Amino acid sequence: MLPLNDLLLFALAALGLVLSPGPNLIFLISRSITQGRRAGLLSLAGILTGFFVH
Repeated sequence: MLPLNDLLLFALAALGLVLSPGPNLIFLISRSITQGRRAGLLSLAGILTGFFVH
């Protein structure tokens, strides 16, 4: 069993990785800001299609 200190450190590192934005979110935000809501929603549809196909 892991010591409590190591377990808490691992949990904190994992939480940091989960909360950091990924490339899809950065792409969606930049596309929505520069080209508008419609372009952002179309990009979101493309990303979701990729998730379902892959």
